[in-house]
Amino acid sequence: MSTHEHATVDQLDTIRSIMKSTRIAMLTTVKAGGALHSHPMTVQEADFDGDCWFLASESADAVQQLQAHPHVNVSYSGSGQWLSLAGTAEIVRDQAKKSELWSTFTDVWFEGGETDPSVVLIHVKADSAQYWESPGKVATLVGVVAAKITGEEPQTGSSESVTV
Repeated sequence: MSTHEHATVDQLDTIRSIMKSTRIAMLTTVKAGGALHSHPMTVQEADFDGDCWFLASESADAVQQLQAHPHVNVSYSGSGQWLSLAGTAEIVRDQAKKSELWSTFTDVWFEGGETDPSVVLIHVKADSAQYWESPGKVATLVGVVAAKITGEEPQTGSSESVTV
């Protein structure tokens, strides 16, 4: 794994690609006693610029936990790609941003609709990102077999860790 101080344009493109190829992300928050708790969240169609956004009910556990402990992790698992974002979160009430992120799919989860005041935004400001990319199942299998034969470490993909 290589580590870079600040994400390059190509690295940000890779992060965006992983986010867009994933329908559900796991938002990990800190519970009152310090235990970690992961919540499945629908990935919003927003262009990643260091921030990511989710819609939630103001009564959701995640919202309550964020208000006490804003440090979070958001993880994405795609087909042969994985992404972990670490950062801080805040609860935002912004009707214009909510309208921007609202979709037909969102209507299924929130009966009160787009203007329901109990629907809030979770804004995550990422500090760092780590991602992994696999060359695919067949190439990974070939790499593992070759490593077994040669005794070398298998070449199963790449990993980057960056500040965003």
